[in-house]
Amino acid sequence: MSIRRIIGVAAAALAIAAPAWGQQYPTRSIKWIVPYTPGGITDSVTRLVAKGLEEKLGQPIVIENKPGANSIVGVDYVSKAPPDGYTMLTVIAAHAANATLYAGKLNFDPVKSFEPISLVAVAPLILTVNNDFPVHDVRELIAYAKANPNKISFGSSGVGSATHLTCELLKRNSAI
Repeated sequence: MSIRRIIGVAAAALAIAAPAWGQQYPTRSIKWIVPYTPGGITDSVTRLVAKGLEEKLGQPIVIENKPGANSIVGVDYVSKAPPDGYTMLTVIAAHAANATLYAGKLNFDPVKSFEPISLVAVAPLILTVNNDFPVHDVRELIAYAKANPNKISFGSSGVGSATHLTCELLKRNSAI
C-alpha cells in the first residue's frame, strides 16, 4: 500500500471519528434515584453530592426517592434504565448483601447490572437503648440478653439492611 493511500485511509478514519470527539456529557438533566425515603442519611448525602455535581456539570440533577423492600424497588427501577449515564443510583452496604441474601430471586444482578462510580460517604451505625433500660454499654447488654432470653428485641430498617445484619452478627458472635 502506498504512503498516499495510507494517509488517505487515516484521514478518512479521522474525519469519521471527529464528530465523536466533540460530544459533551451531560447534554441534559440527570435522574438520580435514592432507593430510600426522603430525609434520611442516604437521601441527604446524595442531595449534597448532587448539588456539587450540578455546578460542575452545568446540568440539573433530579433526585427521585423510590423506597421499598430495603432498596430493591429503586434498584430494580434503575436496572431497567438505559445504560447511558443519565440515571444514577445511590446504594449502601445492604446492596452488596442483597447479592447473597436474594441470589436468584431478583430481577437484576446486584453486582453485574451496575457500574460503580465512587464511594461517596461512610456512615457509622450507632447502638442505642432507652434511658430506662438497665444497661450502659455493649458488655452489659450482652450479659442482660443472656440472663433474660427472648426479653429484648431490636429494630432495623428491614431484612438485609446494614442495621439488621450488624445486630444479627452481634447476636451470633455473643452467643445470645
